[in-house]
Order: sequence, then structure tokens, then C-alpha cells
Amino acid sequence: MAAAILTPLHDKLRPIAETMVPPIADLDDAAFLKVLALIDVRLAGEPPALGRQLRLFVKVLTFLPIFFALRTFGGLAPKRRLAFLEALQDCPIQKLRVGVWGLRTLIYLGYYTDPEVQAALGYRPRLDGWEGLAREKAQQAHEVHP
Repeated sequence: MAAAILTPLHDKLRPIAETMVPPIADLDDAAFLKVLALIDVRLAGEPPALGRQLRLFVKVLTFLPIFFALRTFGGLAPKRRLAFLEALQDCPIQKLRVGVWGLRTLIYLGYYTDPEVQAALGYRPRLDGWEGLAREKAQQAHEVHP
């Protein structure tokens, strides 16, 4: 079992994740914890310092809006959450930009690598790539128009 890196911060991370990947808002708590568990599995092989930086960054994202809006990130309205993250992803402070992009990438990984989500989206990965897809389409065209 992978070390719990982001899972312990699920309450702080949930509003951030819902803002970055809106379909996460439809997940129940168990499904959201599954997303975080997938992220934790991916991070298990990384240096412990990365986990500490990510946990610190989630806390920064949670409490930084207090200085601007007198609310934590979770207390902001959805549009203000999005505006806050967009401002950070484009801000001149490189650590904040990289943190937002990196955290977003991890949340995408946790959500979109879930086989149930992939099936719901109609995603069917192919080991033979684009060439296999082209062959399949050609075969289907041949079957329809002999």
C-alpha cells in the first residue's frame, strides 16, 4: 500500500480538485478518496520531499485567499475559486505557477486514470495506437460498403 501523501488532506483538497476538474464535484467521498489514492500510488516512488512540498502547497492554496478575500479557498464561491487558481497559474512567482500546474496534473491523473471514468467517457486505449484505430475504421468502412 502506498504512503498516504495527499489523502490525509482530502477535506482541503476537495474544493481545489472540484475547481480543477469539475466532474469531481459529482463524486461521493469514497470515489474522491479513490482519486487521491491513485495519486498517492503514483507519488509513492518519488522523494519524500516532493510529498512534503505538495502537502504544504495544498495548505497554501487553502489559506492564501484569506489575505485577499477573508475566506479560505473552500469558502470562496466557485467562480472566485477558479479566478484565484487562474491568477496563480499565470502569476510571476514560478513556484506558485509550477505548483498549480503540477497539482492539476496529479488530479487529472487520479481522476482520468480510473477505469470507471475512462469507460464512462468511452475511452478505449489501444496498444497498437493510431495505426490500429485506422485499421479498425478501414475495416468498418469495408464492412458497411463492400
